[in-house]
Amino acid sequence: MFVSPKDIADAVAEELLRHPEKTTIRYVGSEEMTCNEAASIIGTAVGKPWLKWALLSDKEMLQGLKMAKVPEKVAQTLVEMQAVMHSGKALANFHQNQPKMGKVKLADFAKEFAKAYDEK
Repeated sequence: MFVSPKDIADAVAEELLRHPEKTTIRYVGSEEMTCNEAASIIGTAVGKPWLKWALLSDKEMLQGLKMAKVPEKVAQTLVEMQAVMHSGKALANFHQNQPKMGKVKLADFAKEFAKAYDEK
């Protein structure tokens, strides 16, 4: 799931103007795709069209985070978060509510990203 800060800002502005009488939940998304589709879009934009998403096992990810000196509890939480995201559970409510997608697509963001990437 890709969500642009611009689409988040638009949704927040709309919700603030609505003045709901009770607490509401609003899902915001810009575009849904696989991790490899996203990697391809970003890779192409920065001149690396062969870019792929490499999914690490929980053990590999935990080991890498420990090697990077990430605190144990934070590392375990990040591993759990990756597992939930790749299981599909993280988007279950999102899909159930079928929100309208925003205007900004990853290909649009990739153009902006590529400019910043090239300036490195």
